[in-house]
Amino acid sequence: MSRVSSEFGRIIKEFMQRKQLTYRSAALETGVSAAYWKDMSDGRVPSEDIIARICAAFPELDENELRLSAGYAPKMQDMDVVKAVEFALRGQSDIPEEGKRQILDFVKEVQNRYARKKG
Repeated sequence: MSRVSSEFGRIIKEFMQRKQLTYRSAALETGVSAAYWKDMSDGRVPSEDIIARICAAFPELDENELRLSAGYAPKMQDMDVVKAVEFALRGQSDIPEEGKRQILDFVKEVQNRYARKKG
């Protein structure tokens, strides 16, 4: 039996609505069948290869967001540093939420500081 993720299905549905895509048009763009697009919008978790194919066809989709919602590990080398730290903090129950927010704020500040120096 296939795995199911309501979060994955929600992301796919919202993306299709935003782009005004039908299952058939999404299938034509990706080479993934319309029936499979329907299943994914219902939460069926595809393989990692299908997620990569979808994101190659639709670069506005965040591959790591789809991977995480599907239960796969993110591709850390492709992940924004703030999102990577946020992901790392998710499983840290010993750090209070306020501490996590402070860490993320610090990472954002450092990222912005060095982005300005670069540009």
